[in-house]
Amino acid sequence: MLHGDVLRSAMQHIFSIIAVAGALATPQVSIATNAPVAVSTCAITDFDNFTGSGEFGPLFSSRMLELTFLNTDDAIATQVYFDVTHNGTHTIVMDRGRFSKGVPIERIFDLDFTAGRAGGKDVCAVVAVTYADGHRWLASDGGTTLL
Repeated sequence: MLHGDVLRSAMQHIFSIIAVAGALATPQVSIATNAPVAVSTCAITDFDNFTGSGEFGPLFSSRMLELTFLNTDDAIATQVYFDVTHNGTHTIVMDRGRFSKGVPIERIFDLDFTAGRAGGKDVCAVVAVTYADGHRWLASDGGTTLL
């Protein structure tokens, strides 16, 4: 009876080793498809500025994109392209700099959207990243043409 328990324990141990080895050998597909930059804030707001009374000028209105993102890759990013969607209209926004891993980047961009007032859901999708060493990451959907 003791011999059977030892054999059963040994077999369970062997199966555990095989399961771990199989998991380590499985490729991590999600790493290849996920953007190496994470967007945490994507909001388009209308900014109205009165320049004074009517005799000093008209109302100045512009649309601003508040964008916060984070490089999640170990390599330093130097250019990040975003496909920004507002009320069904798309535009490409590019930011340049030296973006190290884990450092939040907060930006405000002045945009020229013609698709109505701000409101509704705004979406900022990362479509391309260029790194300091020259290599690039492109979104797998390939649906956006970059300049």
